[in-house]
Amino acid sequence: MAKQQPLMVRTLSGEERTTLEIFAQSNGCSSFTGRRSRILLTSSQGKAPLQIATDLGVDDETVRRAIRAFNERGMPVLIEGSPKPKCPRELFIAGGREALLAIFHRSPTHYGFDSGNWTLELIADAAFAEGITTSRVSDETIRSALVRHGIKWSHFKRLLRRECHTIPSANRRIITIQQR
Repeated sequence: MAKQQPLMVRTLSGEERTTLEIFAQSNGCSSFTGRRSRILLTSSQGKAPLQIATDLGVDDETVRRAIRAFNERGMPVLIEGSPKPKCPRELFIAGGREALLAIFHRSPTHYGFDSGNWTLELIADAAFAEGITTSRVSDETIRSALVRHGIKWSHFKRLLRRECHTIPSANRRIITIQQR
């Protein structure tokens, strides 16, 4: 299996780079804009998201979200908006939240991931690959969907570490999962 390339910001234009440098050094802009600008500039220098997160003292998922958003939408991502999705019900296909539990019947390696352990990020990637979500959703969206099924991620992680798992479903039945 080929190793995945680290997530990087796309090539910046001269104007974008200049604007990001101004915002990154400015005390007059919001902390959100300054932080995002520093994230994007550091990524353009070839640093991986985990290293950027460590250097800037932010969560690595914050770095990944900033890079993905910039690669998709460009400079408007420097304007702070609501972090909540506009229509969360539209993120999952019909029956998608229930289908999310079916992902756990297989190991992450089945979906082409190097890791043998599920993380919220890997679950989000697998859900999108399986067509359960209409776009790549955040780890928090996955956590929220699991909570709607009465599953706390902290408890769920412990269950996934065992070879045979029992997971409560939405109607409180027990689903037994054996990883292959």
